[in-house]
Amino acid sequence: MSNQGENAGSRDMRIGVYICHCGTNIAGTVDIERLREFAASLPGVVVARDYKYMCSAPGQEFIRHDIGHLSLNRAVVASCSPTLHEQTFRRACAEGGLNPFYFQMANIREHCSWVHEDRGEATLKAMRLMRAAVSRLPYHAPLEQRKVPVRPAALVIGGGIAGIEAALRLAEAGKEVYLVEREPTIGGHMAYFDKTFPTLDCAACILTPKMVSVGQHPNIHLLTFSEVQEVSGYVGSFDVRIRRKPRYVDPTKCNGCGLCWEMCPSLRFPSGKVIRKGDLILNREVGP
Repeated sequence: MSNQGENAGSRDMRIGVYICHCGTNIAGTVDIERLREFAASLPGVVVARDYKYMCSAPGQEFIRHDIGHLSLNRAVVASCSPTLHEQTFRRACAEGGLNPFYFQMANIREHCSWVHEDRGEATLKAMRLMRAAVSRLPYHAPLEQRKVPVRPAALVIGGGIAGIEAALRLAEAGKEVYLVEREPTIGGHMAYFDKTFPTLDCAACILTPKMVSVGQHPNIHLLTFSEVQEVSGYVGSFDVRIRRKPRYVDPTKCNGCGLCWEMCPSLRFPSGKVIRKGDLILNREVGP
C-alpha cells in the first residue's frame, strides 16, 4: 500500500501507534505483525507496538511511558469501538502529559475483524483504517474541557397529553419546567375523546387529574395561549423568546365561570362551545 498524500503537518508529528489483539477478536482475523510493520512505516510514526489487551493496565502504561520517554505529541490506538474505550485511552494520554484530544482511535474490531472472514482482506482494511487515523492527527486541536454553570430548567412545547406527562415527570425529578401551549387551555386532542384505545377507559378520567397536577405543581410554569418565537444559545444555556397572546381578562381574578366567553363580541378562541340548557345541548359556533 502506498503512503502517498503525506501532508506537511505530518513532518512535525511524533506519533505512537498501539495495536490491540483483543484476545482473538482481532488477532484471529487480522495479521497483527503485518499491521504493526505497516503502521511503523507511516509518516510521523516513531513507535508502533502491539499488545494482547491494550485497555489493560500494562497496555495503558505503554502509552504513558512512550509519551514521556519518546516525546510523543500524538497517539493512535487500533482496537475496538471508541464507545467502549476512547475515554480510557484519552485518560492514559492525559496521565502521560499529552492533551487527550491529540488522540485518535481506529476501530479494527467492529469495523473490520468482526465483519470479515478473509484474513488478507481484513488485514488490508485494517491498514486503510490505520492510515486514515494517522492522517487525521495533524488536524487535531488541543481542546480544553471547561465547566460552566447550567440552569436545570426544561421547556416543553405543546400541552397535549404527551406534553403534560413530560412536564410532570421532569417536575417530579426536581426540574423547573416551562410548559408552552398555543391554545387557551392544555389537554390537546385527548380532551375531545370519550374513551381511549385499547382499554376504552374514560379519557377525561385520565386527563383531568393530570391537568390539575400541572396547574398546581410548584415546579411547572404554565404558559397557555402562547407560542415560541425564537430559540437561541447552546446546550445547557438556551434563551427562548415566548409570545403570550392577549387574554383581555385578569387571570388572577378568573374563576373559569365562562360568562365573559358568552358575552364577548370578538371571540376567536375557542371556536365553539357546548352550552347546556336543561336537557337540550347546543353546539354554538362563534365567529370573528
